[in-house]
Amino acid sequence: MPKVKLTIFYKTDFDWFKVLDLPMRIHVTLKKHFKGRKLIFLSNYFFLADSMVGITKANFEDVFPTVETAIRKAEFIALDAEFTGLQLNKQTKSTLFDTSEERYAKLRRTISNITICQIGVSAFVKDPDSENKYIAHTFNFYLYPPVFGPVDVRFTCQASSLRFLCKYNFDFNKFIYDGISYLNAEQEQQIQQYLDRKDLFQGVERDVDESAIQKLLSTVAEWMFGSETDKPLEIVKDDEDLLYTQDYILHSELRNRFPDIWTTIDKTKITIEKVGEEKRTALEKEEVQSKEQQATLLKNSLVGFTRVFRLLTEAKKPILGHNMLMDLLLYYDKFHKYLPRSYKEFKSEIHKLFPVIIDTKHITNALRKPLEKTDLLKSTALGSLYEAFHSQKGQQYVIHTPSIALGPGCEHYLEAEFPHEAGFDSYMCGYVFLRIAHIETFRDILSTEVVPCSFRRYLHSTNQYANKINIIRANLNYLSIDGEDPVSERPDMLFVKSKKKSYKLEVGQIARWFSPYGSVDISLKGPNSALVATSHFGCARDILKNFRRHEKIAVSKYSVWKHSPVVRNVFIAGTLLSGGLCAWVLWSSRKQPA
Repeated sequence: MPKVKLTIFYKTDFDWFKVLDLPMRIHVTLKKHFKGRKLIFLSNYFFLADSMVGITKANFEDVFPTVETAIRKAEFIALDAEFTGLQLNKQTKSTLFDTSEERYAKLRRTISNITICQIGVSAFVKDPDSENKYIAHTFNFYLYPPVFGPVDVRFTCQASSLRFLCKYNFDFNKFIYDGISYLNAEQEQQIQQYLDRKDLFQGVERDVDESAIQKLLSTVAEWMFGSETDKPLEIVKDDEDLLYTQDYILHSELRNRFPDIWTTIDKTKITIEKVGEEKRTALEKEEVQSKEQQATLLKNSLVGFTRVFRLLTEAKKPILGHNMLMDLLLYYDKFHKYLPRSYKEFKSEIHKLFPVIIDTKHITNALRKPLEKTDLLKSTALGSLYEAFHSQKGQQYVIHTPSIALGPGCEHYLEAEFPHEAGFDSYMCGYVFLRIAHIETFRDILSTEVVPCSFRRYLHSTNQYANKINIIRANLNYLSIDGEDPVSERPDMLFVKSKKKSYKLEVGQIARWFSPYGSVDISLKGPNSALVATSHFGCARDILKNFRRHEKIAVSKYSVWKHSPVVRNVFIAGTLLSGGLCAWVLWSSRKQPA
């Protein structure tokens, strides 16, 4: 039986591992062993196609320099996030009645109660060896809220959101066991104050496994009173609780309890040496800097992914996303500061962090009609857009479209698609943007004049769409990060009234009547009246037409002067007041002598 080379990629490293010569029949054995993980056979190589961009706390520090380099060299960065819920309760559900301020308030309530479980970062770097090529360096981070000192985050999970993640093979073990920590500024300050006060070592309640610490201390105490203290004691960190306890804490606990020992710790073991008072003092003087480094390492491990977020804010590169309103609020709340109450303050702050934000959902919605003949924008869902622009037609619709290659460690994206993996979604978003930016740049230019161009030109051509974020199911189509929000282009609301007072309106019944004509939201204003918001003008027009002579209800366009009881009462009161004032003036003038 012929032998083949088996090459195995591990998700925790970018390097090639040992190549083994194994018989062909091993293919079947591997499939059984790596159940649920994709094996790809290419030529005479087997690849274990676990995500090479699956970054957890185990390999975050190793990968961070690569991430930093990619961000600093990138022309733009595309982001995507997966999270544990979409709405907190019925009161935070999106409706067609929502203004931008109302939607922000709803999202703010939800976001303070959910968390990000995965975030994708795709840095698109211009290939220095090619005039018209970009390399997408994609990273897929698993995140999990920190548990340390005063910071112990509580979050909710929405069953439908978790089911959705399950459908796309989300790895919940990586999320919970291996997720990278993150902090916003307020949480980081809390932890810094906690460390400065040394509360961690004051015997108060703290978030470490006390039984694991006590077991370690007992082992060292037995060794101290034994006969082999002339030899260093080595304790292997095979206890999972010790592996998850920061070295800073282990050093401090051991040295505080035993004044005549010295400790060194690496990834796998703790080494303890008995020393005299003079040597201990000398070692402590030498290690002043090391202690500071340990404290910094501890803090860095807790800040975690926030370091990547700060790189993004420092770099000030264009940030892309698809339908990214909720994502932006999550990034702000989890990595920067808690969301402010003021919608305007949020817009101002996020614009300072990211001066150029591009939502590909908004661009494709805006260009859907102008590019209708291309058939590339039949759907503006991200997966559909990627499929359309990844097709031969999408790539060749305008000549000299840039080529897009995958960076090291992302080769498995060539063999299969991974929808709703945050890393792959961020890659798709950046890919779609480059394709549509090229089409938009040369839309009204003769094909003979089309040339490879710089990213700056693409940015200039799409500038009118920058900082406009799509907003779904609201009374406006998008919000403007860098200015006033647009005037609503939604149809006027409809006013529904029962023709007989004895007939009581019900939301369910109105929805059954109106929903065949399009998406609607209904708000009862009393037992006999309701407001209806419609998703498009055709829906409103058809409802008015088909319910013109309905036997139970009357439907008309809503008029604030005619249908708002508050405005009507104010108007009547104003009329009476002005009428009374006129009468008094006339009566007073008659009393005056000629």
